[in-house]
Amino acid sequence: MDKLNQSLDLFTEGLRSDPEIRLDIRKELQSHLEEKIAEETAQGHSNQESLELALKTFGSPVEVADGLAAANRKRMNFRARIRLLAGALLIPTVIICALVSLNMASGLTSLNILFGNKLQFLNTSRIFTADFFRGYTAEQKLILYGDDTRKNRIEQQKAILDKFPENKVYAANYIIVFLDQSDGKDMNLIVDEIDRVGRFDQENAFYNYIAAGIMLKSACDEVQVPGENSKAKPQYRFELKDRALLEKAMRQYMIGVNKKYCRSYSMDFLKEKLQIMGDPESFIGHIDQIVVAACFLLPNLSQYRNISKYMPEYAGILIKEGKNQEALQYLNTWKQFIRHINSDSDYLITVLVMDAIARIDAEKLPPLYDKLGMTEVARTVAEEAGSIHKPVQEWKNARKQITGNTFSDHGSILSSVLIPALGREFTGKELAPSRYAEYVFFQKITLAAINLVLLAGMVCAAVAVLFWRVRSNSRLLLLAPQPLAVLKILGMGSVMPCIACLALLQIELLSGYSYGIVANFPKFIAQMTLLMMLITTAVLTLTGRYVTDRCRELGVATPPPSGRIYKISFMTGLGLLVIAAFIPLSMSPPHSPQSPTAAILIIGGLILTVLVILRIGQWTAVLFCGKEYSVYYGAAARMLLLTFALAVLVLTCIFRPILDWREAGYIREDKIMFGSTESFTRIEGDVVRYLKSGIDQALTKVSK
Repeated sequence: MDKLNQSLDLFTEGLRSDPEIRLDIRKELQSHLEEKIAEETAQGHSNQESLELALKTFGSPVEVADGLAAANRKRMNFRARIRLLAGALLIPTVIICALVSLNMASGLTSLNILFGNKLQFLNTSRIFTADFFRGYTAEQKLILYGDDTRKNRIEQQKAILDKFPENKVYAANYIIVFLDQSDGKDMNLIVDEIDRVGRFDQENAFYNYIAAGIMLKSACDEVQVPGENSKAKPQYRFELKDRALLEKAMRQYMIGVNKKYCRSYSMDFLKEKLQIMGDPESFIGHIDQIVVAACFLLPNLSQYRNISKYMPEYAGILIKEGKNQEALQYLNTWKQFIRHINSDSDYLITVLVMDAIARIDAEKLPPLYDKLGMTEVARTVAEEAGSIHKPVQEWKNARKQITGNTFSDHGSILSSVLIPALGREFTGKELAPSRYAEYVFFQKITLAAINLVLLAGMVCAAVAVLFWRVRSNSRLLLLAPQPLAVLKILGMGSVMPCIACLALLQIELLSGYSYGIVANFPKFIAQMTLLMMLITTAVLTLTGRYVTDRCRELGVATPPPSGRIYKISFMTGLGLLVIAAFIPLSMSPPHSPQSPTAAILIIGGLILTVLVILRIGQWTAVLFCGKEYSVYYGAAARMLLLTFALAVLVLTCIFRPILDWREAGYIREDKIMFGSTESFTRIEGDVVRYLKSGIDQALTKVSK
C-alpha cells in the first residue's frame, strides 16, 4: 500500500497549493483505485498485480496530475479568493470593533469627569471620545475646550477671549476661570485683572460684585464661637482685619448695585457649547452634555455670599460711629442686590444661594434698622425678605412631601440621581423613555463585550493555527465552506439569538423593563449573559460541527464528541439562565426577598462557569496530547478565524445600528431628562424658571 500512497501523492501533486482540495480528490481517487484493485483481485491476481493493473487504467501519473490540476483550477482559484477575503476581513473587523469601543469611551470619560477624575481606570484621551467622530471646526474646538496648547486652564480659556476680544460672554468666562484657578495668587493682581476685563462691559455689576467679594474675604472673617451644646446651631463672631480694604470693597459693591444689570453669561456660554455639540442622539451624547454643564464654574456665588454676610456688618460699624445716613445707604441696597442675583440665576444652585442671601438679610438687617430707630421699616424688611424666600420654601416643603419609590423602581439611574431633589413627581410611563434609553445603552455595552470576546477568540484561533502548523510539521487546511454553510452559522449563531432576545425584551412582563435597571439588575444581567453565551456557544458549536463533518468526509481523524454528562450540564445551566432572564415579573417582583431571579442566576452562572473552565482545561490538554488530531484542530482554528470575524461584522453592522436607532427614538421621545440646552435636565430648567418667576413676583410686590 506504500506504492498506492505514493501514486496518489503523484496524481494530486498539482493540487498541493490547496491542501483541502488535494485531500478531497485524493480520497476520491483512492476509493476508485480500491474498487479496481478489488475487481482484479476477484479475478485471481495478487495484491501487487491488482495494484499495478489498477494504476495502468489511470494512465501516466504526470498526465493524471495535469488533468486534475486543470479540472480543479477554477475551484482552486475560487478558494484562493475566499482565503484572501477571509484574511482581509480580519483587519476591518478589528477596526470596526475598535471604533465601537471608542464610541463607548466617551461615556466612560464623561463618567470619570462627573466623579472628579477619581476613577483613573476610566481615563481616556480626548481622541477616544465621541468628538473623534464629529467634524468640529478649529473655532468650535476653541470654544468647546479652549487652546489645549497653552500651559494652564486660565491661559487656555483666555485664548477664546484673545480670539474674540469684544465678546462679553467670553470675557466673563475668562474671569470666572481666572477666579476659580487663582487660589494663592495676590489679591490685588486678581482685582486688577477683574477691573481690566470688566471695562468691556461697563454696565455689568458682575465684575464689581466679585471684586468686592474677593476684597471682603481678605478684609473680614467669621470666627466660630464655642457653644455649650454641640448640637446647637453654630454661632459666628465678625472679625475685622483691614478697615481700609473693607471700605474699598464696600465702594465696589455700591458701584455695582447702581448699575443696570448683573450677568455672568454662564448660561449663554453653555447654550453656545451645546449648540455646537448638537441635540443628543444617544445616551452618551446626553452624558457629554451633562459633563459640559457640570464643568461650568460658579465661583462668583461665594463672592455674593461674602457680600451678604459682611455688608450688614459694615453698616453696623457705621452705625456705631454715628454715620447713620451712610449706613442707611448700604442697608437700602439689599433688594437691588437680590434682584441682580436673581436675574442671573440660571442654575438651581444659583437660585438656592440667592435664597440663602434673602434669609441672611431677613436675619441681619431688621436689628440694624431697629438701631436706627426705624422699627416699622425693620418689620417691613423682615416680611419682605421672608416673602422673597417664600417660593423656595414652598418648593422645599413640596419636595419633602414626595413619597414612594417611583424613581428607584421605574426611573433610570440618571433620573434617580438628578430628579428627586427637584421636587417633582412623575409616573412610570413618563419616566419610560429615559429608562428604555438607558437599557439600550447597556445593551450596546453588552454588544461591545460580545465583540471583544469574539476578538479574543480570533486571537486565540490565530495562535492555535500557528501552534498546530508547527506541531504537525505540515500545512493545515483552510476550509472554504459553501456560502449557505456560512449563512447558516451566522444566521443560527448570531442573527437568530439577537432577534429572539430583542423580541422577548419588548414584552415587559418577561423582560422586566417596566422597572429601572437598578431594580431589575439580576434579570438584566441574566438576559445579557444569556445572549453572550448563546452567540459565542452557537458560533463555536456550529463551526465545530461543520469542520467535523467535513474532516470525516475527507478521512481526517476527529476527536471524540463531548460526553453526555457535559451536554446535560450545559443545557441545565443554559436553561436556568433562560428562566432567570425571562421569569415573569409576577413571579419575580423587584425588591422582593422571595424573588428567585438572583438565586437562579447564581446557580446557572456557576454551572456554566465550571463547564467553561473544564472546557478550557480540555483545550489546554489537547495542546500536549492531541497530535493525532492536529489537522482537525488546525482546520477548526482557521475556520473559527473566519466565522468569528463574520460574526463581529454582523453584530456591528446590523444590530448596532438597530440599537442606535432605538436609542435615538427614546431620547427624542423623552420630555423630562434629555435634550436640555439650559441645565442638566429639562425638568431642572423648568424648576429654575418656576422659582425665578416666583421670586420676581415677590420682588415686584415689595418694590411697590
